[in-house]
Amino acid sequence: MTDLGFWEDRDIRFDIPLGQIQPRSGEKIIDIVDSVEDTKGNNGDRGRLIVTNLRLIWHSSTLPKMNLSIGFNTIQNVTTRNAKSKLRGNTEALYILTKLNNVRFEFIFTYLINNSKRLFSTVMAVVRAFESSKQYRELKLRGAVVQNKQLRILPLEQLYSTVNGVWNLSSEQGNLGTLFVTNVRVVWFANFSEAFNVSVPYLHMKTIRVRDSKFGKAMVVETSEQVSASCALRWVTGEPSPLSSLAATFLDSKSIPKRR
Repeated sequence: MTDLGFWEDRDIRFDIPLGQIQPRSGEKIIDIVDSVEDTKGNNGDRGRLIVTNLRLIWHSSTLPKMNLSIGFNTIQNVTTRNAKSKLRGNTEALYILTKLNNVRFEFIFTYLINNSKRLFSTVMAVVRAFESSKQYRELKLRGAVVQNKQLRILPLEQLYSTVNGVWNLSSEQGNLGTLFVTNVRVVWFANFSEAFNVSVPYLHMKTIRVRDSKFGKAMVVETSEQVSASCALRWVTGEPSPLSSLAATFLDSKSIPKRR
């Protein structure tokens, strides 16, 4: 489990407590597909596949404590091909290739309803949607997030404020740039090159603090240790009041816990 208690989209777990099958805050059930066999791990056992916006959950119909949870962030590939099912014989099945901590897992699910593609179409569509929305969730370094010194706004994203003259102290000498604050994330880019940037979603902000640095008062945003590029970012505006205002804006945007 991550230090933020958020594991559902980035972990693979087997035989989890029934309470962890229930959707967490912000998790939405997209579809529930009955009559699904876990052909790789529990061949011959009829179960239910729950598709949420964060993961796939399968559990046995007769023994719910026999279950698994597959976070979408671990999925490498989804395909269909023939498999041998104890309940349906040779039939088309859903193959899901995953990777977690450099260990690969393969899952095979067979839909036991004849002449139906519902299982395949639902899972593939949701996995594609998850992949296409990573900028809302993942910390991104040097991405295509700024164009002509303007933030490339994501669908449903709202720009709250643009702050010029913000120094990023992640390097020894510091770099002068611009900071964007939205309802989804914080984005900073350097004046000398808009390709030198960082996008930090609120979801993975661990702490926000204002503290002293050799450049004066600096706002420090620490990210979760479990994100793909964890780091502590330090920003200086040159004046304490704009710095405090920025910190307050961050905290108000997503109720990030503030630690002194």
